Amino acid sequence: MRRMLMSLFVLLCMAPVVSAATLEGVTLPDTFTVDGQTLRLNGIGLRTLTIFNVRIYVAALYLQQPSHDAQQILSSPGDKVILLHFLHSGSKADVEKEYRLGEANNCGSGGCDPADQADFERLVAAAPAVKDGDTSTYIFTSRGVRVLANGALVGDFANKDLAYHLLAGFIGDHPPSPSLRAHLLGQQTD
Repeated sequence: MRRMLMSLFVLLCMAPVVSAATLEGVTLPDTFTVDGQTLRLNGIGLRTLTIFNVRIYVAALYLQQPSHDAQQILSSPGDKVILLHFLHSGSKADVEKEYRLGEANNCGSGGCDPADQADFERLVAAAPAVKDGDTSTYIFTSRGVRVLANGALVGDFANKDLAYHLLAGFIGDHPPSPSLRAHLLGQQTD
């Protein structure tokens, strides 16, 4: 019995410990539950804009299993979550501009299926203005993506391709910033 307890103690000591993360005064939880399944914090990063490095939002990526490999994450069927906590206000026009810039960076030159355009336009139309303290949540599932603003559903899109490109907009080849991508993937922790 004593040997079994000692073995259990050693295993518990060796288990990785993930705790809530704080960045720019924003503390995000170490887990996120989607449809009864617990996802773990994979990485947390800061999005800035302009040469003046205006702090826009803190972002977190939650996964079933931690990974530093963007392609593996993008191709995995498991649930994933991107959670944004805004540090700066933005008008509806500002929010739409960022969606369109992401679309141009990730879908330019025929990179996205034209059949996704109607859902993308519906998402852009539904996206609200943001203010300091607001949150946006993208819940990626095997059927598509649910988008929430401050916990309220903005849209539920049964469109796997749209979901893929939205997630790729954060961790793919054309992210808002290489630093944010690296932090979300847990490749950089400074």
